[in-house]
This record gives sequence, C-alpha cells and structure tokens, in this order.
Amino acid sequence: MSTPEDVWSTRLRAAVDDHPGAVAFDVSSYVAAGRKRALRNRAAAVLATVAAVAMVAAGAALATGGARSEAPQPAPSVPSVPTFRVGTNGWVAVDAWQGGGQVYLVRPGEDARRLDVAGSDASTDACPAWSPDGERLMFGRLGASSEPSSGGAELVIVPVDQSGAAGKPTVIALDGFDVLPGHDAHPCGIWAPDGRWVALAGTGEVWVVDTQAGAIRRLPDLRPSDLEWRPGTDELAIVGDMGTSRAARTLSTPVSVYSVSTDELRQLGAVEAAHITWSPDGATLAYTGGETDPPDLSLVDSDGANERLLVAETGGNLHGIGPVWSPTGDRIAYQRLTGQGERHEVVLANVADGTETVIAAPETDGEMWWPFTVSWSPDGTTLLYAAWTEDGEAPGTAGVIAVPADEPTNVTVLTDTIDPVPNYYSHQWAPSQMWGRQ
Repeated sequence: MSTPEDVWSTRLRAAVDDHPGAVAFDVSSYVAAGRKRALRNRAAAVLATVAAVAMVAAGAALATGGARSEAPQPAPSVPSVPTFRVGTNGWVAVDAWQGGGQVYLVRPGEDARRLDVAGSDASTDACPAWSPDGERLMFGRLGASSEPSSGGAELVIVPVDQSGAAGKPTVIALDGFDVLPGHDAHPCGIWAPDGRWVALAGTGEVWVVDTQAGAIRRLPDLRPSDLEWRPGTDELAIVGDMGTSRAARTLSTPVSVYSVSTDELRQLGAVEAAHITWSPDGATLAYTGGETDPPDLSLVDSDGANERLLVAETGGNLHGIGPVWSPTGDRIAYQRLTGQGERHEVVLANVADGTETVIAAPETDGEMWWPFTVSWSPDGTTLLYAAWTEDGEAPGTAGVIAVPADEPTNVTVLTDTIDPVPNYYSHQWAPSQMWGRQ
C-alpha cells in the first residue's frame, strides 16, 4: 500500500508537470517537510494568481459599468429548525492524513477515537459524512492495492451508536470509479435529505447511488466543483468545471439540477456558478463564481428566477468549500484571505440585508487557528473549523475546533492531535456533513 508521502509526491510531480509556470522546487524535500510547510511554500505563487484574477475581475466590472451592484432583496423565509435534543451524539467525523487514511470521531471533552470498522486495517478510508438522522456514517475506501485508476473504490456505510462504537458495515462497490489526475482518489459522497441516495463525482461523471438497493446511476460529461442536495427534495444541484487535472482552473457552468424520481437533468434558469449552498427551506440557492469571475455572493430562487446580488467583492481565497448556509437560515459563512500569506478569516453574511460580521482567527493558548474549511453545527449556533496553527514562522498543530458564531472567542478545541485533510479542493462539498446528530 502506498504511503501518504508516496501519494503526495506523485500528485505534486503531476501538478508541477502540468503547471510549468509554478515556482520550481524539489518535490522529495517538499513532501518530507510536511503538508503545512508545503502549503506555505506554494502561497506566493498562488497569491500571484489570485491577484491576477482579481485584476481581471475588476476590469470586467468597470467594462460592464457595475451592472451587478443592485441592493439585496428580502431574505427567504426562515424555517423552524429544532435545536439539539437530549441524546444528541455530537460526534464530528474527520479523516487523518498522517495515519495514511483513517477516520476519527471527536467531540468536546473526549479524546479522539479511531472509527473501528471491519476492513479498515487493510484499506485507506476518507471523506466521512453523517446521514441526516445522525445514525450512520459513510466514507470512501480504497483497498490496499488500489491506486487512482485501479477500480477498487468502495462506499462504506456503518451504523454508529452514541458511544462511538461501529456496527456491521454495508459496502457498495464502485466498479469503474476514477478521479481527475492529481486529485484525491477516494470516493467522497454526500447524503440526500431522505438518507437513501448518495451523490459523488468521478472523472467526467456524477454518480448517484441508491444505498438501499445498490443501484448506481452515472451522469456523464460533468466535472463538478460542487454538489448540493436541495433540502426536502430529491433534487441534486451540480455546478462548476474543475478542468482535466489538478492544475486547471475551476470555472463556472450553468447550474444543472438532477431529479432522482424523474431521472432527468434541467438547468436552473440562466445562472452560472462554481460553488453553491441551498437555504434550509430549499427556496433559495446562494452561489459564487469560478476563478475567472467577479468575487460576488449572489442569490437566486429555486425556479431560476429573481437573481440578485447579496455581497459584492467577497475577496480572494485559497482554501474553503464555498459559501455555507446556516441551518437557521439567517446567515451564510464564507472564507477570505487576510492579506497575510494564505491565512484566512471567516465572514458571516446576513441574508436579509447583506451586512457582514468578520470573525478573525480564533486564539487558544497563544496560538491562532487558521481555517482550511468552515461549516456549521446542525443547530446553526456553532462554526466547525478544520484548521492549523503557527508558532511564529514554524508549523504549529492542526486539528478541529468549534467556534460559537456569536461568541467567537469562546473556542473549544475538539482535537489538536489529528491533521484533518478534508480534501477541500478535490471534494469541496464534503465537509458540510462532518458534524452529526441523532
């Protein structure tokens, strides 16, 4: 079985070969130095790209006379969302890079524990996602001999009780599953609201899997950067084009909506996007564009009508999973660069009027936590960071923290012993289902 260093080295060599304009470096030393140091070494080159894209976007805005500067319209209705009840398991599921592909469960006041599932010792597991009822955990698996095009990928679904103990797994073979060159090889699925269907993306296809019957539908000619099930429906929104390899830019595409019941695709009006998030009532889609589009956050109704701007100039980013709508319906979270290397801050946009609240990097024991990805707790009160710290210019720790949205200084460190790799570039839709409830 390949070691993590072998996998990263292979991908980095491919990325360098595909991107001759990148800063030259010795790949072996680069990998050996560790993931966080590698990210910092790449920051200058990526920031130059972000700056160039920003200049192009600014020029486009001037050329169009600022046509997208209209004021936000009234927010969609906010549904009644229940808070945690007694018995909520509260587990957060993460995968760990340094273990070669393992899934861990973490929650406040307890040490991280590895999810003990039959077959995991002879495989690598990644991309955990909780079912809507919080009782089952799904993740992607590659066997010991599996490589990115070997056809050995599987979805594993396992019941998990309140103590974190796993039951008997259900394994669904994904024969023919493959990934784009340079991307993480694990299948990475998200649950539909009914807890039966699962969607994931491979090379040029979106797979829709019936977890009860094992049937698989494959939607061709799609390389999405985001997938989102519409709440309360069997509809899957599919957007973005990630290109033919890891070195390609992510571009906007028309929003395609797939219905499980009709087995048909339709387009959502004239909207084009690269990253999306549904309101919890399913009435509104929030979206941002790709790397060559203006950095705006916009809204559109579920029928494709009433397109409007919520926030102009959201800023550049190197990390993140796009906008993430709060389960309470009133705010949307996104990440943006602070102007210091690849450090990001979190911004909460008010859906009613577009006003923003900026959350600076949280601090614990003198260390600042910089987010890779940010998503919400199921009750909408708390932000979940997969993040890293720095001690001056040296790498610090990495882990998962919980940050109350209205009291962001009251941070809870769920774990600082696991380096979480949610593969946010390869699977930007996955972290939204990291935090489960029962």
